Amino acid sequence: IDESKAILRAFHNAFPNASVWASADQEWIMMGIKGPGRKVKEEEIRQLWSDPDSGADLRRIGIEVPEQLGALFLMDGEEIDRITHGVAPLTDIYPKRLTDEPWDDEANHRFALRYLEAPSTFERFLRSSLVNAIWPETLNRSLESFFILRQSRYLSEMIGSNKLAELDLYLRHSRLRMPVLEVLGSDGLRLAIAERVAKKSQTPPLETMPDLIAGALARRDIDGAIRLLESEKDRGVFSLNDTFLLTYLYCLNGSVEKAEALAATNGGSITKDSFVDWLWEKLEKDFGFHLPR
Repeated sequence: IDESKAILRAFHNAFPNASVWASADQEWIMMGIKGPGRKVKEEEIRQLWSDPDSGADLRRIGIEVPEQLGALFLMDGEEIDRITHGVAPLTDIYPKRLTDEPWDDEANHRFALRYLEAPSTFERFLRSSLVNAIWPETLNRSLESFFILRQSRYLSEMIGSNKLAELDLYLRHSRLRMPVLEVLGSDGLRLAIAERVAKKSQTPPLETMPDLIAGALARRDIDGAIRLLESEKDRGVFSLNDTFLLTYLYCLNGSVEKAEALAATNGGSITKDSFVDWLWEKLEKDFGFHLPR
């Protein structure tokens, strides 16, 4: 961590108006602005998404709406000053301020989480003099939810998560595609390949089905995802996780009776554990689902 701070200190020395940004991982980007910067209008930012070329590039890397750009924020120069106080900068004269010591994953995670936790980072964003100088306040209205989403994705990748709970969060409280694909183990490239392969066959090959299901849900095509899962079931390739997902989607789509029937049919293969308890309780609370006795 001290080595990272030495790099930050050196960068901030070169760029007084420095900041650090990241998506839901530990691949952080340092950015420096020459001069004070200028206030950018919301229309200018939205043009990046309306332009066919830049819009496609941004969506491909998972930045689907302008608000997500702001929610990449981690820290500004004032915070860099605070955490690097007393830290000698990395320079050409002192290159061995970077050592050969093994990386401490646990310490790195603790440090990263401090800046990926949504409430504190969002507050830091709002208080930042840099942000207030360059970012349009009109984009702040729903911004906090995107900080929460980034934290959720980071924790999911680092320590694991209840994938169905995470999927429920994205489907019901967001219109973003990429988090849905990611939580289901897919991505834009995998989906594009699966769709291309599926078009060549009357019945999609089984190996494409997980990505096609993820793609349907990313589009919020709940009916389409249900049809794909039912097709898997009819073809005799239907895992327990597929059962849970289809049960949830039936409820989400208003077909609670189908969900109850599916759960009853597969009751013998469902082992009671904390996840199953959570799922039945959630489906009952949110949709009126009742597990058949």
